Amino acid sequence: MPKKAKPRQEKDAKSKAKTPRRFQSSRRVNTPEAQFLGELANHQSNKYRMAQGFGVLFTVSLVMQAWALANVFSDMALHQSFSLSLLVMGLLAFLMRALVNVGRERICAEASRNIRYDLRSKLLSHLTHLGPARLRIDEDAALSTRVYEQVDALDDFFSRYKPQVFMVTLIPCVILLSVVSVSWIAFFVFMMTAPLVIIFMIFVGYKAAQANRRQFSVLAMLSNQFMDLSQGLAELKRLGRTREARERLSESATAYQKTTMGVLILAFLSTATLELFASLSIAMIALYLGLGLLEVLPWQVGSSPVTLTQAMFLLLLAPEFYLPLRQLGNDYHAKQKAEAAATDLLDILNTSNDQSANKTDSTEGDSTEVKATEKTDTPSETVSAQQNNGLIHFETLSWTQAGRSRLASITGSISQGERVWLSGESGVGKSSLLHLLLGFEQSYQGQFYIENTPFGEVNLADWRNKLAWLPQTPEWVNGSIRRNILLGIETQGLSAPSEDDIKAALTKSQCDDFIQALPEGLDSKLTELGFGLSGGQMQRLSIARALLSQADVWLLDEPCSGLDEETADAVLTTLNQASQGKTLLVVSHDTHPIAWADKHWVLTEGGLHEQGL
Repeated sequence: MPKKAKPRQEKDAKSKAKTPRRFQSSRRVNTPEAQFLGELANHQSNKYRMAQGFGVLFTVSLVMQAWALANVFSDMALHQSFSLSLLVMGLLAFLMRALVNVGRERICAEASRNIRYDLRSKLLSHLTHLGPARLRIDEDAALSTRVYEQVDALDDFFSRYKPQVFMVTLIPCVILLSVVSVSWIAFFVFMMTAPLVIIFMIFVGYKAAQANRRQFSVLAMLSNQFMDLSQGLAELKRLGRTREARERLSESATAYQKTTMGVLILAFLSTATLELFASLSIAMIALYLGLGLLEVLPWQVGSSPVTLTQAMFLLLLAPEFYLPLRQLGNDYHAKQKAEAAATDLLDILNTSNDQSANKTDSTEGDSTEVKATEKTDTPSETVSAQQNNGLIHFETLSWTQAGRSRLASITGSISQGERVWLSGESGVGKSSLLHLLLGFEQSYQGQFYIENTPFGEVNLADWRNKLAWLPQTPEWVNGSIRRNILLGIETQGLSAPSEDDIKAALTKSQCDDFIQALPEGLDSKLTELGFGLSGGQMQRLSIARALLSQADVWLLDEPCSGLDEETADAVLTTLNQASQGKTLLVVSHDTHPIAWADKHWVLTEGGLHEQGL
């Protein structure tokens, strides 16, 4: 079973520990999540500067519109006339506001789309390079939720909140400068009520952040359960346990529904609170101006503090003063949601630091344990070291992780074109050795060489292009059989195989008979679970894919796992014919002996031993 996600407190502590050095000085001010989001936004700084330029035009046109319309309305009320030029100016300012706002929103939406596209590509590439180590973070279903759902959760932050922070500073400041020369009382009302909106926005937003984190956690758990149920549905039906599985999934769905409603309640509460304070503030301005125009203010009876034109100007600006604050309050929920999502995304991006950081620590801290392991090997039992004449050479190679021995110290060599069968009890490190060869783990002790070059100096991309990896359960994607057997070949820089090449590979892997029997042949649909094909047929397809990849080195992990004896023998016979001239390392239990192998290695807790076939 893959490891579950680490506790939240441990993740937060590790995330802070891995904060880049350039952020150390500002850690007290900004959280790692805020710094992460800020760096992403900097990648689209040009677009955000353009959006700010549009924001300046929007603010200028707003004040022009209020001033022009205030004069038009006051002239109509006092003189029963209006200035056509002022009316045209007001309408032009209104039109400019609309056009500038549309342009600003489109620019911000494009910036958000670019940021999310680049981030998702980076996450997928990072998870690909982690390989099996990604299971340290979470299961695949939860990781897919992070890569797609939680990256999309950043949209509102980059398209709305980020540009709105600039507007909430610009517009109120410009309006205050416009108001201060007209009415000091209106200026002080604006100054006193604006902080209240911000305070309640932060208070409700903090609660919303906690609710969003709970929602993401429940969604990840629901994704994992749904994937497990889909993969094991046939077995659950056979055992008659579908009802329990359905009830468990229903409970998780209910929990997700409750957390989602909790987030929505806080969002509505935030909106209602901001609308209340903004409405009360506008009402105070309107009451003051109305009583002033009626000349009944208690401290100014018989005279008006402002003219009708000024009063209309202030009334038109009052809603505009609070509008960016209200919008920022609504978008503040998007900020908290984005920071909650960024916490899990940082866990993915920081995982690689564990490996590079742990290599030195593990080498130093476990040196005694490695030496003790080496002493258990006796000269008569240990595989002889063929120095500098093997394609792959292990020299006292071991792997200890978190105090647990993943692989005992081994020494041995595999020559070019040699086929080696590796067996041993479960848990001694057979699959771990394959993971090291695939380059997914760096925190090992000892050394191993590829063509006399230390593995740490080998170009991983070139090495992996020479490899064909056949796991216990072959990986498939939804699509045709043709698409699945050609998957990844073009990314290796190889030319697309011709129809003759495909036919030869299918014949050599003994897939041609059952594929020809399918109604659509190579264009027949294949699901992620290989629906419609038997276990032996899927293993043969994986052999055909290895042949088409033109890889020289094949790594196989339990190719006969889950197969009956007759099918396993047939698959091994196919593998023997297809792998002639290839270098093979096949992990398999003694229940499926590989008689045609050139060597038989047995891995134990004491090391690596060679046995006769």
